[in-house]
Amino acid sequence: MPGNTINPEDWLTALDESGFRVTSVQETLIDIFAHSEYPLSAEQAWEVARQSRPKTGRATVYRMIEKLESLGLIRRVHGYQGCTHFVPTLPELMMLFICLYCGRADYLDGQPLNDLIQQSEQTSGHHITESRLQLFGACSDCQQNA
Repeated sequence: MPGNTINPEDWLTALDESGFRVTSVQETLIDIFAHSEYPLSAEQAWEVARQSRPKTGRATVYRMIEKLESLGLIRRVHGYQGCTHFVPTLPELMMLFICLYCGRADYLDGQPLNDLIQQSEQTSGHHITESRLQLFGACSDCQQNA
């Protein structure tokens, strides 16, 4: 994803600390998800993995997605192609933008969202610990090419 700060080594550390043994095939899957500019489904990740590791099994991909999601390393993109696609989760609060034309995903500056959350907390008395704001539209490249 453009502008992201994903370090696959951090993912390997998180998996190791959770007791998950990581194989070279799973390292390939981590690399695929950590560096994709587009939301990926399990099937798409499996197809990409098979380009370099033809014997990669579907079940391996599904198990890895389940583990990465349970550790908060990837997140499901809701409202996009049946909610079956995933993007890396960034440690800081940011807004996810998905281009409906080319499918590219990008994280946007989260400061306006942080300001809104802080204001909401002050007026409501609630403490907000998590947000999953997803925006859909046309990226700058697709706008210029239209």
